[in-house]
Amino acid sequence: MAGHKRLFADMQWLRFLDNQHHWSVFCRSRATVDYNNNTDLFTGAYINYTTKSGLGASIVGKITSTEGAIDAGLHIFKVKSDWMLFGLASLGLKSDLEYSWFSILRYTPKVGARCRLYTSLELFFLFQKNRHVYSVQRLRVGLDWQGLQFGLANNLAEFGTAWQTDNNFGGFVRKVF
Repeated sequence: MAGHKRLFADMQWLRFLDNQHHWSVFCRSRATVDYNNNTDLFTGAYINYTTKSGLGASIVGKITSTEGAIDAGLHIFKVKSDWMLFGLASLGLKSDLEYSWFSILRYTPKVGARCRLYTSLELFFLFQKNRHVYSVQRLRVGLDWQGLQFGLANNLAEFGTAWQTDNNFGGFVRKVF
């Protein structure tokens, strides 16, 4: 994503470890650099066990620009031909209680023989004890032309107990391999 305040790169992959699709690994690495060369990095690996109903358990190992941590939680994972939902409620396994919600919802209905509408909403909320740490909402709306998605993007973030906001509007390109 090239935005009016910063560049945002996000690489993700999902691998099923068995034929029944119970065990999976989801990995992502994100990098953000603003136009003053300030950077932010995140890498996470989610090990998931999902039942037939779509509910399951997750362990998340993550490394950020400032720390490393492990979370554990419960998730829902559903995939259909034109939509996908992954939602994870988790607790940070550290001395200060952290709890978070992470989700990705994609809706990609056909709009032609070789084209789909591409919409994606990603949500992340992090709290410690009784205070808001930060939240992120990433919205993508565009087209999917044979595995290449492109369109408009907005990354909205809120920080601290005052929920100070930061928007980054722009365009995105995404490729599925």
